[in-house]
Amino acid sequence: MDLINSILNAVFGLVFMPFTGLQPYWAILCVSILTGVAMLFIFKATSDQGGIKRAKNLVKGHFLAIRLYKDDLGLMFETMKNIIVSNLLYMSKSLRPMLFLTIPMGIILVQLGTRYEYRPLHVGETTVISMRIEDPAVRLDEVEIELPDGLLLDMPPLRIESLRELNWRIRAEKAGSFELGFKRGEATVHKQLLVQEALTPVAAEIARSNIGVKLMNPSEASIPQAAFASVIGIDYPKRDLEVFGISMHWLVAFFVISLVAAFSLKGIVGVEV
Repeated sequence: MDLINSILNAVFGLVFMPFTGLQPYWAILCVSILTGVAMLFIFKATSDQGGIKRAKNLVKGHFLAIRLYKDDLGLMFETMKNIIVSNLLYMSKSLRPMLFLTIPMGIILVQLGTRYEYRPLHVGETTVISMRIEDPAVRLDEVEIELPDGLLLDMPPLRIESLRELNWRIRAEKAGSFELGFKRGEATVHKQLLVQEALTPVAAEIARSNIGVKLMNPSEASIPQAAFASVIGIDYPKRDLEVFGISMHWLVAFFVISLVAAFSLKGIVGVEV
């Protein structure tokens, strides 16, 4: 999983490189449009275009029949039944290409999520670092945090025995990419913390054996299996995104822009959807 994530991170790092230093909405605008166009070509290559066109024409024909036979109740009900059947046929023609779109769309959403769901800390901001330790043989007071220059421990650690969890509040004193160290005797576990303004992938959480955490945080390697920590998380701020002066969640912006691009260009690409 970490190897696959490394390859995808490198590919998407090149995609986002031209937008370094620009406002975040430029990247999601361009990526959404490119995604919409790419999805059109995938849909065209994997779908029965002739079958989709025939199914759409059937639906249109049955709607026309409603207008023609509006005074015949029996024919009206027959036509409504035919509309339902035709719509089911139309949807069945779209099922296969949708399956082909699932994996690339999922990869794109995860990579966008690492950049737009959270943002790095800014200088002067504080955050909470949390660590869960599932091994009952590990005492919470045995674990210490090591902070590099530029980060300051803002309060003593909070130990929650019932949850097997440790919490530290950290203040960012300067910008940079920092490596946090968590020590228990001779053993050390590391987690990256980002303090910067640029649009960059953020791993809010890393885990030892949680596949969901690994999938949703691809920008940082997992915790080694032999480590004493199970999960380490950073309470990064949510990213505020404005597109054309409108504040919205990045997921909404992505789907709206990509769908508008796809439907605007489907005639040029020659795709029946």
